Formats: sequence, C-alpha cells, structure tokens
Amino acid sequence: MSEGKMRVAIIGAGPSGVDAALACRERGWEVDVYERAPRAAAAIRDWGHVRMFTPWEMNRSARMDEALAGAGVAIPDGGAPPTGAEYAQQLIDPLLDTPALDGVVHLGCEVLEIARAGLSKEQEIATDARAARPFRLILRQDGAERAAVADAVIDATGTEFAAGPLGDGGVAAPGERSLAARIRRRSPDLPAESTSFAGRTTLVAGTGHSAQTAIAGLADVVAASPGTRVVWVSRSADPDWGSPVDDPRPDRAALAARAGEFASGAVGGIEFLGGLSVHGLALAGAGIDVQLDGTPGFRTVRVDEVVSLTGSRADTSLYRQLQVHECYATGAPIKLSAQLLGDAAGDCLSQPEHGPELLRHREPGFFSIGAKSYGRAPNYLMRTGFGQAEGVVALLARDLAAVGA
Repeated sequence: MSEGKMRVAIIGAGPSGVDAALACRERGWEVDVYERAPRAAAAIRDWGHVRMFTPWEMNRSARMDEALAGAGVAIPDGGAPPTGAEYAQQLIDPLLDTPALDGVVHLGCEVLEIARAGLSKEQEIATDARAARPFRLILRQDGAERAAVADAVIDATGTEFAAGPLGDGGVAAPGERSLAARIRRRSPDLPAESTSFAGRTTLVAGTGHSAQTAIAGLADVVAASPGTRVVWVSRSADPDWGSPVDDPRPDRAALAARAGEFASGAVGGIEFLGGLSVHGLALAGAGIDVQLDGTPGFRTVRVDEVVSLTGSRADTSLYRQLQVHECYATGAPIKLSAQLLGDAAGDCLSQPEHGPELLRHREPGFFSIGAKSYGRAPNYLMRTGFGQAEGVVALLARDLAAVGA
C-alpha cells in the first residue's frame, strides 16, 4: 500500500463493478477490474433482448455520467427503458473507452480464488492481523495462470452465471446433470428463436420475471404455429407475480397481468401446473420425459424443450479461503441480510438505503456489492449497487486514513 493510495481489485465488469472502478479512480487509487467474459456486462448481454422495467436515469450513476461527458460521449437517456443489449452497448462499452477506465478493465481474465498472502482461512481469527497482509488473487487468462495482489477486493460478480436447479428443494433433479446440454437456462429470444419452439412442446419452470417474459413470448409462437404447446410448471400453486398494487412501473404491471391470464388457462396451448416440482428427467427418444410431483399428484409430461428459469445463485467458491460471514438463509453478508429479511416484503423500488457498514465481513478489506450482496433476496435494484460502490470506496478511504497510510 503506497502512501495515501490503495490497490483495489474488482471482480466483475458489470454496472456495479464499473461504477466502483470509477469511484476508485476518482481517489487516484490503483485499480484492476477482472472480467472472465470476453466482453463487459456479459450477464446483461445474456438477456439482451429483454427490456428493463426501469428507465435509463435509474440505471446510471453520476460517476458514469461524468466519465462519459468528460470524454465527449453522449449520455444515454430518455425514451423507453433500455433492453439489456442497449444498456451494454450504449453505456457500459463507451465507459470502458473513457480515459477514466483506460487500462483498468481486463477482459477474458478469470479470478479463480482469493486468499490472504501468508495466511490460511483458519489463522488469525477475529484479529486485525489479517488486514496487514495483502490479498492474493489467482488469475487465468488465455490459458495461463498468474498471481496478483491487492489491498482490497470488491466482488461484483453478480449471480447470473449460476442458474438455480430444477429439482425440488433447490437441488438438481435426477437426470438434470446428465441432460444439462438439453436444458436452456436463459429466457429465449423470441421471436428470433421461434423456429426452435414452433410445433413443439416446451416445459418452462419458474414464475419470476424471466419466466413470465418467456411465457409471453411463447404465447405468440403458440398463436402463430398450430401444434405448439407450453407446459408451465410452478412450485407454488398461487404464485406472486412480483408486481405490487399500484405498481409504479407499468411494463412490469402489464407483464404480471399477462402472466396471471396465462396461468388461468385463458390462452389455449399453455397449460399451467401449479404446486408441482420437477422430480426427475429422462431421455425418451428425441424428447425428454419430465416427472413432476406435488399436491396434485405424480405425473409425467413428454416435451421437446426444457427452459429452466428458477432463479440464480452467487458463486461463493471464489472466497472460500477468506473469513466471510454470510447469512445461512440468503447467502448475503450477515448484517445486510438481517436488514433485508426485515424489509423482505418491500418492493425493490421502495428499498431503503443500506449503509456500507452492513457489507463488512470479518475479512478486512473484502466486500461484495451489487446483486451478489443480496444473495437470494429478490428485491435488488441496479441503483442499489451504485450506492454500495460509493459507500464501500468511502469506507475504504476512511480505513486508509485511520492507519495513516
């Protein structure tokens, strides 16, 4: 650690990671952003055809605007909320080309593990001695591995790359692993992919916004292509469609209303099976037999396609050698999780500001921000990550001042 400066490693070049990098650069710190994908905001690009519920101004930070304006780049604004692709192409990509982030973001560079130099997980428990040691990151890029060091680590890897399993109890159903190549884990890009579903039977699992979007798209395929059938499976017999009364986001309210119609059987060709979970999967010729179990009883449906949209999980293997204190229920930092569980009934748009102190772990200088910090709590909003980036960098600056560096 040089005088008055920090070396900060940020994992993930999504919105929160990029914003945290800008906050570090504002303080003149050394910062490296490691992104395992070949392009930034890879998880957002993965649902690039889907339009957000929130407008541009809710998905940019003041630092992002300043960086773009300083580089003479137009700030995306106005009109309809952006799609994922528009967001990545019109905001994140231009930001990586600004002087503020020149040479900072390392694409195609995966962080394999994080540790404390000279210490293992069980050493120096609940003492300040760990803070005196730098973090050691093992990186892999272009097939070669190397080590890097940092004074602080900000994990902004999100949850999108760890899809939730199909099976009951949150574990993979028998046959799910062996048929992994036949299971889609992303909402299909319809109508672009309509030929993959037309005249076929598709099982969709999940009732969140991704699943609702998929069903809405498949409903159009059903209407246009006779013989197309959709089996929609939900563990809940009466799902919460994720739209509060008097929803301030009309697009979200409209999607939830359509989902309710589909689930009620109002659209021929779409069969909603509530109160059932996936018990197992097995090949059946060119198709797949999906065994379902639940309150209505055991049944098997034969399908051509399986679309699993059962949520996502954070990858916690990165920091298994650190003293990270997570909630046993949500996987979020324990202090933040306690707050989130108290606010669990609140919509993401009404979430209060949670200070950076709630993001602290027993491991000094290590923080999770963005969607990953919420674990399995469903009410994360992108602007929350921008506030976290601001707060965590300010907290690191105070810690730096306290040790007189």
